[in-house]
Amino acid sequence: MVRAFSLTSESLAYFIGFSLLHSDRVVIISPWLSDVTLRLPVNDRFDDREITLLEALEELVDKDIQLLVREGESHNDYISERLPEHVVIQEISDLHAKAVVCDAFVYMGSANITRGGLTLNHELCEILENEYGSAEEYVEKKLGLDLVQQSPD
Repeated sequence: MVRAFSLTSESLAYFIGFSLLHSDRVVIISPWLSDVTLRLPVNDRFDDREITLLEALEELVDKDIQLLVREGESHNDYISERLPEHVVIQEISDLHAKAVVCDAFVYMGSANITRGGLTLNHELCEILENEYGSAEEYVEKKLGLDLVQQSPD
């Protein structure tokens, strides 16, 4: 049985920060993606507990991070033009799903990873145990998507 719990969309900023900090592999799926402010748990890696998504991605070079966004959306240009080299972005033409997937947990809900999705709109947000134990397998089985493999250094 998969355990689940709900959270407010404002708490999603914390879940994303937690996932990026504590997971080796994270897949962020959002048709529209902004440089949102994340909240981090207490940690020894960052001095500030609030950090933008781009700042976190820049610092977390030891993580396997992939972003899936909707193809052709100019809203995503700001992020895609500023991503560090170790972060893979993949555009999907018919993407409507919103999720943050790591090997242990999955956020799924209605919130895009944008300012509106995290702070303004009333959104549905659920956190589930990842029944597959693999971010890549979850994305493949639940969304029918193959992740682009990161090129070796």
